[in-house]
Amino acid sequence: MTTTTQVLRTNQLEFCRWIYDEGRRDPHHTNFSRQFLKAVALKHGMAWAPAWIVKDKTRITSRGIYSVPEFAIYINSLITTSTANTTTSDAI
Repeated sequence: MTTTTQVLRTNQLEFCRWIYDEGRRDPHHTNFSRQFLKAVALKHGMAWAPAWIVKDKTRITSRGIYSVPEFAIYINSLITTSTANTTTSDAI
């Protein structure tokens, strides 16, 4: 089984966690405005939205909107972990 830490780099995992902490919970909603990304970054001491997102032209879905598919991976890993923990505790 592949874990989230094997798929996402540390900085990606951390930023996805920050997005999650902002109340975003939908793994199907992975497009975010540059303004939102910068606000999340500023809240955690970064001057700018992460370069791995905003400097990658393939992530632009429309003007000022960026795709962050890593967020869906992060959310799905939380769901999988939660399900695995429930199954394990049921077996005890």
